Amino acid sequence: MATSTVDRLAFGLRGHLNRFSHVVINVSDAERAVDFYEAAFPVRRRSRINGPAQRYAGFGFERGQCVGWVMESVTEPGPPGDLVAEFPGRLLHLVQWLDPKPVGQPYREANHVGIYRQNSLVGNLDEAYARVLAAGGRPYGPPSDIVLTPDGFKVRVFGFRDPDGSTLEMIGAERAGGAPYAGMMHHCNLNVRNLERSYRFYRDVIGLDGQAYLEPAAPQPAGNGSLGDALTAPDGSPYPGLMQFSATLMGVRSDSRSPLDVLEWAMPKPYGEPYPVANHLGIIRVGLEVDDIDAARARLVAAKVDALGAIETWDMGDSGKRRAVTFRDPDGIMLELVEAVPYPAVAPPWQ
Repeated sequence: MATSTVDRLAFGLRGHLNRFSHVVINVSDAERAVDFYEAAFPVRRRSRINGPAQRYAGFGFERGQCVGWVMESVTEPGPPGDLVAEFPGRLLHLVQWLDPKPVGQPYREANHVGIYRQNSLVGNLDEAYARVLAAGGRPYGPPSDIVLTPDGFKVRVFGFRDPDGSTLEMIGAERAGGAPYAGMMHHCNLNVRNLERSYRFYRDVIGLDGQAYLEPAAPQPAGNGSLGDALTAPDGSPYPGLMQFSATLMGVRSDSRSPLDVLEWAMPKPYGEPYPVANHLGIIRVGLEVDDIDAARARLVAAKVDALGAIETWDMGDSGKRRAVTFRDPDGIMLELVEAVPYPAVAPPWQ
């Protein structure tokens, strides 16, 4: 029997889910990374991450310490009612682990299972490409078109590496009415092994809504969109052929600005496994904000999610303290819940 909308609302996190909070990228040098991201990606520093050494039980660290930066999009607020002004988008956390030290290297293959790329919308793609080159970034190729739908809809994009090798992406875009974006963080790409399974997990357990389904009608050249250096066959051998994929963009109810791009590769098939440890270099996890983390974790317990940790309080120094819990999706991709910070407004007298 098919699961109804009413059934889905009764389970999972949907009733507790506020918004996408942030994406975490582990770097080897936080100061080098923040300078590069401000020069090459449309984000700016917001606050430091400089908490003390502490226990991170969900990561398996009895004693851990990290530093870094919380980054936000550079898009200037629009007129009254503009969503950017009224409802802030997701943030980016650049994290350098001091104890334990960072390990490994980010994914090299565009079809590697895990969080492969973080995307941003920009109004002038050619200028963005020039900024990446000037900052010392290494694009996978110049801006080019990639087909996304059966009717041939395409966007002009390019991907590039940060100093550690994590993949970032720019998409040329305009606001409604034709106004250009100064730059706004948008979706991040999760490569999964089975799109139907992952779609049901992110819909029924996490509580996201499907906002678009993307599947080109025919395979296309692997260089379209400059997504990466290479595609790799499941056995680890180089894949020289055409590419084909299907994907769903999934968001928090009506907020379409920062979805997850949950993608399954058909040509070639998915390769590899997600990062096994929390201090691995690369785009390591996605954070979602909930209103009540105790109730939300209870929902995850009922759903029997993988690698569910206990609720912890993390001291991020200048960026504040947050209650958080980590877990993994069906492919082993790390996710994180954080509890919303209470509003500072004065309570009404009858509360």
